[in-house]
Amino acid sequence: MHHDVSSHRWSVAPAQRALDHEPLGADVRAAFACAVARLRAEADALARRMSDAGTVEVLEREGGLQVLYRSHHGEDGGEGLHRLIGDFDLHLTHDGRAAIHMRIRGDVPPAEVLDIDRATAEHFRTRLHAFETGCRRLPTARAA
Repeated sequence: MHHDVSSHRWSVAPAQRALDHEPLGADVRAAFACAVARLRAEADALARRMSDAGTVEVLEREGGLQVLYRSHHGEDGGEGLHRLIGDFDLHLTHDGRAAIHMRIRGDVPPAEVLDIDRATAEHFRTRLHAFETGCRRLPTARAA
């Protein structure tokens, strides 16, 4: 899997993020909006697959998308509280590329930065499958 992070920068402050994206043209923003729509469709499929074990929440986040997975049963002594297990974040970089950050509890693999035209439904499906596998494995590993 290609992990080119050489041009990756992601500002945390919303005002700075807006400034980072100022020079990007309408064509880049439109292409990224299409990538966000593709991820949303794949996240909906993920939610259906994961409904037995937890909930998937999809949040629009300043032009990007964040997918959150919460387990039905967390480390709460069986109380059944929803616990955040992982998140999958897609955002636009300052140079007009798509960046994916995936976190599953303490595991944070390197960001993946790719050209927007490579952010296909198949690419998201593959990445979300890895996310699903990690999220499903974590509660089982904790219980053992």
